[in-house]
Amino acid sequence: MHIYSGGFLGLVTSASLMAKMVIAILFVFSIASWTIMLMKLKQFNRVEREGARFLAAARETNSFGKLLSTYRDSPDNPFYKLLLVTYKEISAKQKDNPKLEPETLPLIENVLRITISEESETLERQMSFLATTANTAPFIGLFGTVWGIMDSFREIGVRGTTSLAVVAPGISEALIATAIGLATAIPAVLAYNYFNSRHKRLVAKMENASMYLLNILEK
Repeated sequence: MHIYSGGFLGLVTSASLMAKMVIAILFVFSIASWTIMLMKLKQFNRVEREGARFLAAARETNSFGKLLSTYRDSPDNPFYKLLLVTYKEISAKQKDNPKLEPETLPLIENVLRITISEESETLERQMSFLATTANTAPFIGLFGTVWGIMDSFREIGVRGTTSLAVVAPGISEALIATAIGLATAIPAVLAYNYFNSRHKRLVAKMENASMYLLNILEK
């Protein structure tokens, strides 16, 4: 028998075991999603700042050596990695011939493309969980809804009455499962679209950075 003590917590504590399991699963999804959102926000803000700084430095110089000496950053910075792989490729080619040959540029371009692809994959990491949460949380909540309705019908059958006191607890479980499912899914889908848009802008900035590097090397 369901004993409703009022309020949100009252609804949760008076819910059946199955409803509590559904709520617990949604709670885990919600906590994980918010953790990823905060991590991604911090990561994307940092990379965006680094990108703006790198592009400003690349615009102001016409020498790869000057850019290398003025732009210093952590190895985790995707823009610094572009600079680093270019430097390594040039150093490897200049072992045999100190002069940078024109045919070296396509090789550097390929290395830059590979690096951008790898860094894009790193930035996208864990975003799939937000998409999974956005897609599955409403269905998990719906499962709780269906279960609550089934429980309501079972109570009606057992007690032989359709009074509100018998039906209401099951309906409450159904509604709270749906509400929590939506409360979990909506921030996740908004965050996924937001970070997906920022991810595309960062990849475009990395492509611009690689073009700046190639232009500087061609001079």
